[in-house]
Amino acid sequence: MFMDGSSRSNFKPQLDALRALAVSAVLVHHFLPIENVISQQVFHLGVMGLLGVLLFFVLSGYLITGLLLRARQQDWRTALTNFYLRRTLRIFPIYYLTLLVLVSLQSLPVSQFIYWHAAYLSNALFVFNPSAAADSAHFWTLSVEEQFYLAWPFLMLLVPYRNLLRTILWAIVTGICWKALILQTVGDHLAGALPTISCLDSLAMGAALAFIEQDDRLSRHRKGFLATALIVGGVLVLLQAFLTATDQGRGLVLVTAYTGPSLVFVWLVGSAAQGFKGMTAVWLEWRVLLYVGKISYGIYLYHNFMPRLVRYLASVVGLGELSTLQTFVFATTATLLTAAASWHFIEKPISRVKERLSVAAIRRPEAISIT
Repeated sequence: MFMDGSSRSNFKPQLDALRALAVSAVLVHHFLPIENVISQQVFHLGVMGLLGVLLFFVLSGYLITGLLLRARQQDWRTALTNFYLRRTLRIFPIYYLTLLVLVSLQSLPVSQFIYWHAAYLSNALFVFNPSAAADSAHFWTLSVEEQFYLAWPFLMLLVPYRNLLRTILWAIVTGICWKALILQTVGDHLAGALPTISCLDSLAMGAALAFIEQDDRLSRHRKGFLATALIVGGVLVLLQAFLTATDQGRGLVLVTAYTGPSLVFVWLVGSAAQGFKGMTAVWLEWRVLLYVGKISYGIYLYHNFMPRLVRYLASVVGLGELSTLQTFVFATTATLLTAAASWHFIEKPISRVKERLSVAAIRRPEAISIT
């Protein structure tokens, strides 16, 4: 979810802006009662946090697949080793540091289920025990991403090239069919939303965009593909909104809940990767927005613990009970400050190690640099 975008020769700044927009949607959803503004009877997917998460999934599928496709010309063992080493350096340090702090503070229910979180199985935990989520509810998406990182590189590096697009398309179909299967067997259940297999349509749609961009035969159809994704996705989203507002077709809404918005986000990611022009470009390349995108992993990781922290600090200094708006302002500020400190003092120094690994890989003809 939180690729850092560095292989600077391939750096696409507007993708950082999309990260900033995605994580901002999550903050608004978790810190403000957005359901009081956008009724889910009007628009089922009005939950901004879900839309932010789906945008992250499409981005991850796009970036990871693009990197792995470029690595196919190298030895697959070297590529895998380099990939996992770099992902470990990017993701693990502040994640496990956060778990360590939460356990030392005896944070419940994180401490109770620490082994699930440490193994990146939070999404499975919440399927079986939804009450275990609490402040760590957002960990489910981190688990989805990590599980995706574990399996997807093998497919992208080892499946024969002629079968790769078919593999990606099957992944999209699998994600949709899994949601339909869960709906038909156990109904509207978290098993149809939180497992990685449920998110494959979103992740693999980003992968399909990456494949089309890098395939000599298909790249000329990129513009048409993006236009089709926008039209089909837009129609699906409107259909979902209509069915929800009229209390019809709930099954179709649930099965395609991720698919419609993800198709729209394929267009958005593809357009930002190529670069929007005009005022849109000026806005998407605003330095503040790009900085928020750069530190988005820390923002996402830390944010859900901040409302409780600011309410505690408010009571300590005698501010009394905070209003929703005050909590939003203080929690957002605390999240941004913590993520910025995390970036500059922990993540950025580690990222320099990653860059040295890239240089070493480039100097070895048999190696591949993966970010």
